[in-house]
Amino acid sequence: MNDKIIFTTSRRRLTEILIGLVSLFFASGAIATILKYLWPQTVTAASSEVRIASVDEVTTGSAKKFTFNGKAAVLLHMPAGFRAFGAVCTHLGCIAYWKPEENDIFCPCHIGRYDPNTGAVISGPPPSPLPAIDIIVKEGAVYALKWKDPDYVRSISFYAGAA
Repeated sequence: MNDKIIFTTSRRRLTEILIGLVSLFFASGAIATILKYLWPQTVTAASSEVRIASVDEVTTGSAKKFTFNGKAAVLLHMPAGFRAFGAVCTHLGCIAYWKPEENDIFCPCHIGRYDPNTGAVISGPPPSPLPAIDIIVKEGAVYALKWKDPDYVRSISFYAGAA
């Protein structure tokens, strides 16, 4: 008795199977994207205050890096008061930093520049402003509260999950 089982498949049939599997893979990705759009994740806003720094720690004209909701951020002490922004560049996700000699937030990857008072793009390729963070100064310290515009933050791919 012969215990050998032989499967024979033509090259044409093997190609059809592979094309079918690749098509299934791409179709499942498209369906997942559509479902994610139709039923977005609900995000509950964190109401906790995150202490960034003491008021004396960040003198006028200086900055301090910190992390907010898992993303790089920057606290600036401008003459008009404290400002805080996400520091992940909206162009390609590089980390921008405070450049005091030029009075802007600078992204070194493609020479993007942001206004330190508003987060607006001054020059370079970034397509949109840095997201602002609501802050409060109390008891001699600066605290981050929440993103000023959580919907805007969710629209920036580099901030996915941060809002």
